[in-house]
Amino acid sequence: MAPTREVNISRLIDTAPVSALQKRAIALCLALAILDGMDAQLIGFAIPALSEDWGVAKASFGLLLALSSGAMVVGSLLFGPVADRWGRRRVILVCTVIFSVFTLASAFAPSMGALIVLRILAGIGLGGVTPNLIALTSEYSPARSRATMVTIVVAGMSLGGFLGGLAAARLIPAYGWESIFVAGGVLPLIAVAFAWRWLPESGKFLAARGDHVAVSKIVAAISPQTDLSESVRFTQDSVAEAKSPVRELFASGRAVDTALLWVVFVVNFLVIYFLFGWMPTLFSEAGQTSSNAILAAALFNLGGMAGALSVGRITDRVAAAWGRSDGPRAAYAVVMAGYTLGALFIGAVALSLANSTLLLLAICVVGFGISGSSAGIIAIAASVYPVAARSTGIGWAMGVGRIGSIVGPTVGAALIAAGMDARTIFLLMIAPTALAVLTLGVLFARERRRERAALAATATAPVAVRVD
Repeated sequence: MAPTREVNISRLIDTAPVSALQKRAIALCLALAILDGMDAQLIGFAIPALSEDWGVAKASFGLLLALSSGAMVVGSLLFGPVADRWGRRRVILVCTVIFSVFTLASAFAPSMGALIVLRILAGIGLGGVTPNLIALTSEYSPARSRATMVTIVVAGMSLGGFLGGLAAARLIPAYGWESIFVAGGVLPLIAVAFAWRWLPESGKFLAARGDHVAVSKIVAAISPQTDLSESVRFTQDSVAEAKSPVRELFASGRAVDTALLWVVFVVNFLVIYFLFGWMPTLFSEAGQTSSNAILAAALFNLGGMAGALSVGRITDRVAAAWGRSDGPRAAYAVVMAGYTLGALFIGAVALSLANSTLLLLAICVVGFGISGSSAGIIAIAASVYPVAARSTGIGWAMGVGRIGSIVGPTVGAALIAAGMDARTIFLLMIAPTALAVLTLGVLFARERRRERAALAATATAPVAVRVD
């Protein structure tokens, strides 16, 4: 009987050249992320036309936006555990079909009530797709390029919003608001057909389930030179499976850091989802054409994509300039700068509402600073918590932050209903952005004090002297 030989699929992916199977898996995840990002913002593009067509006040769409965002939270929480049982691939396919079908059905919604129900159901699917696309991308990326690959997929969601805005600017004036929901429903269904054929299940998930035959096929595709002729047992690194109790987020003096970090996440989601939901409406109210209003929202997403791709490289450069290898303070500084830039250009947006060129440039910079900093605050969350509590810390920060995705659209609706003009509303959005900068400043100062204390402890530590 041949001796059992272990093959660690995690180490195999990290050390082998990137295979065609991995490239295909990541490319499909990116394509689905683009369509996910596009679909999530369609309702914001459609509100001005819907308001005119149905004779409904724009502020009345606030409930729809808030409930859609809340449904995405439910989808994330619901389908995370389901994916651990069913696998990433199944959940991605099922959730994409869910949001595609209910987005397509939204094109035929006869009333506000029906549209709310349809967007809630679509939101559940959208919420379930996002984390599993990121997880599958991470699990097929080697450690040497994992952060880059995940960042590209996350940026793909902003690209989807940008492309959706460009499409909406042309489709809605020509074919009505229904056209963007038809496109937003049909295109993901086409993508699902390709994913059904070509998207592989996570090899690490299959190894954890003990599915020897399926893992063997994946290993053969990733590393054809691996000898699978003998009796092989597939294993994977188990660090990610460790359970981190929530109390670790508040232990060892981290309670204040956790609370402050949650404030930043809430503000981040509040401002971004306020802008996602109400930008086209507010720009139309300020006298911009419908096409320009939607184009401005698209450019916000383009700026966010550029910011998300840039924040990691900028942080690395700042850390290198400061002579640090891990760079937690560099991450604070870069994200603070991003939010400050965003706040300044929100003011520029408020002052340039009548000038189309300046408005488009300003809103693109707002996207770069604020939406782009979302990747930075996730990196900060990773630096705040130890390895044993890192997944829990990031997950809870994003979960609590999603409160902002509900509050932002609701606040926007209330301000519009109160009769405030677009300039005043944009100027008010500077306040929460400034709060994020101040909160990060406190976190930065706390990190600096910890570093100084650690250096002082090192300097005063007794030195052992060896006597021969």
